[in-house]
Amino acid sequence: MESKIFNYLSISTQPGIKGPMTGTDVAVESNISVADWPTDAYSPALENYSALEDATLVQRLRNAGAALKGQTYMGEFGLGLNNDTCGEAIKRGLSHAVLKIDTTGEARMAAAISGCFGFKPSYGLISRFGLIGLVPSMESCGILSSSLETISKAVFSMAGGDDTDPSMNQSGIDRAVEEFQHQDKFHDRPLTVGVVKDCCKAMDLNESKGFEQAVARLGKAGIQVKQIDIKDFALARTVHNVIGTVEASSSAGRFDSVRYGHRTGASVKSWNDMYIKSRGESFGPLVKAYLFQGGYFQYRNYNAFLDACRVRARLMEDMEKALETMDMILLPVSENSGVTLKKPDTVSDFYDTFSLTLIANLTGNPSITIPGPVRKNNAGPALQLIGKRFGDAGLLALAARIFDIHTGEI
Repeated sequence: MESKIFNYLSISTQPGIKGPMTGTDVAVESNISVADWPTDAYSPALENYSALEDATLVQRLRNAGAALKGQTYMGEFGLGLNNDTCGEAIKRGLSHAVLKIDTTGEARMAAAISGCFGFKPSYGLISRFGLIGLVPSMESCGILSSSLETISKAVFSMAGGDDTDPSMNQSGIDRAVEEFQHQDKFHDRPLTVGVVKDCCKAMDLNESKGFEQAVARLGKAGIQVKQIDIKDFALARTVHNVIGTVEASSSAGRFDSVRYGHRTGASVKSWNDMYIKSRGESFGPLVKAYLFQGGYFQYRNYNAFLDACRVRARLMEDMEKALETMDMILLPVSENSGVTLKKPDTVSDFYDTFSLTLIANLTGNPSITIPGPVRKNNAGPALQLIGKRFGDAGLLALAARIFDIHTGEI
């Protein structure tokens, strides 16, 4: 069974360091560097490549006592859920946690489909050194687990400054780490939750009804629910599409087939021919389409990229302002799109899957999906919570309360 979930299993028998994560098995995907493990990001562009050293977050997990279990299957460069088995690893109890790069909501959607928790930390809280991604300003290391306590311990263990990652925010890190040391202060406080106006437009009627019922349950449990208006919410998908593809097009330039990765076996007359043929063979259909769109916005319609950056800045401001008067923002998760579009044919199909999760990647806020109640073998709708930037500890603590209400525990 493990061979269908893991494409690589650790053979190390060396006992781990004793720490807060002793006894915790953690799996990763092959776009997270673990020294001497195959690290091809499931792409021909990095075929036969093995990591030279641990990613910073991997080293910190080792130092906390975690055991690295192996690598689960993934989509090329972690885009989307094609071939993804991280959720199944948790569902079948084969690992206590799985690390998955979250660029548009992949970790959270995989968790929602599998019935576990999926967390994306604040951007700048956990080092990205050693991660192989395509969209550096939006990707974070997500965590899947059936235990919120395991996620909290993992985030606390991985958080901290790193001189090798210029995106780190030390003042935010200090604030977040302090909150992790005092999570109990969130347990009994009154809660105010914001629901974005028109957030259900991307969902079908049954999903929309399920979300409305979930919101009503929170209200009956004494949580104050307010409707909020994030002006450019409907543009988030387009903004991510434009900025994400441009960053990807730029980032993928390093995969040149000269220093590492796939090199064409075809007969070529020059280095330039080798480069062109190798690049053409190095990426799958979705990644190619993604890179082509980025090239278009870079070289033919750069004003669209500039406009997208301006809208992104407004979204960040609106999100911060909304969270000044409430504890978190509540959004639905459209699980049907995640199931039916595990292998999208176009970039548009890909964004259909993540239209409700990608806003947290744009704004850098922490976000978590919590599973719905299971009754008579049917799972209710998952919910997505978005917290204040660097308020990761508070969001995880409050997620436990929301989960208990949502599943009928209280």
